[in-house]
Amino acid sequence: MSERASFADYRERLAALGFHPSRRLGQNFLLEPDLHRVIADAAAVCADDVVLEIGAGLGFLTRELVPRARRVVAVEIDARLCSVLREDLAALPGGERVEVLHMDVLAGAGELAPAVVDAMREARGPVKVVANLPYAVTGPVLAALCRAPTLPARAAVLVQLEVAERLCARPKTAEYGSLTALVQACFAVRLVRRVGREVFRPRPNVDSAIVEFAADAARPAASWGIAERRSFAVFVRALFAARRKKLRHGLRLAAAAVGAADLTLAPPVPGPGDLMDCRPGDLDLPTLTALWRAVRPQP
Repeated sequence: MSERASFADYRERLAALGFHPSRRLGQNFLLEPDLHRVIADAAAVCADDVVLEIGAGLGFLTRELVPRARRVVAVEIDARLCSVLREDLAALPGGERVEVLHMDVLAGAGELAPAVVDAMREARGPVKVVANLPYAVTGPVLAALCRAPTLPARAAVLVQLEVAERLCARPKTAEYGSLTALVQACFAVRLVRRVGREVFRPRPNVDSAIVEFAADAARPAASWGIAERRSFAVFVRALFAARRKKLRHGLRLAAAAVGAADLTLAPPVPGPGDLMDCRPGDLDLPTLTALWRAVRPQP
């Protein structure tokens, strides 16, 4: 990775542009180069890959990706950060292989922006994702990746520690929820490393963690098309919205959300004891998947 200027130099350049980090946008810059390498390693970025970088910021992680990847699509919502990023890339060896998209990566709740979807389609090969995600958009972005036309081959994201624990949670824990079920249906998930708040500027009020997502043929969604993944996402979100209710009450809402006309569970769905007396958080992924298959309208 090529050397970059000090963060003090970047602060001066940004101040000249009238930039002040936005708490709403989660603009906390990760300064530690070793952690940029850990993220790129967790995504297993190699020479044939197209990498989608969400929230490129000042390009600190981008510099780590450029010598590793065939192409980088860097998405950044802030025009001033895009300006600095493009200026730096112009002087960076291999910088011409980075496409900077000035936009919100999301087109709506749980949907990637069309230009991002197009960039993934145009890759014509494995797409890997890296991101330093603000807390406010972590769930929507990860849900959108699970609902994309093609699942990423691999991803490594830096998220708030609390969210990382949710993503890796197991049934019958407080952290286990709809996002857990959706992500684990699509990927093998692993918490790679905890990251203290002191390595960011400005310093956030919480710790973070790097989480790895790997495509896995054993995952339920590995063989699903986009319509099935989207249906399952809607189902688990509706089911966990009534997480305190027993299934005999909450399942009707989840079934209606995916367009089911009734709750005829045929064939019977296996589960622990009397399934209808369970709550959503008690159910493992195979049981959730079986419930969804039982109630959703067949194509």
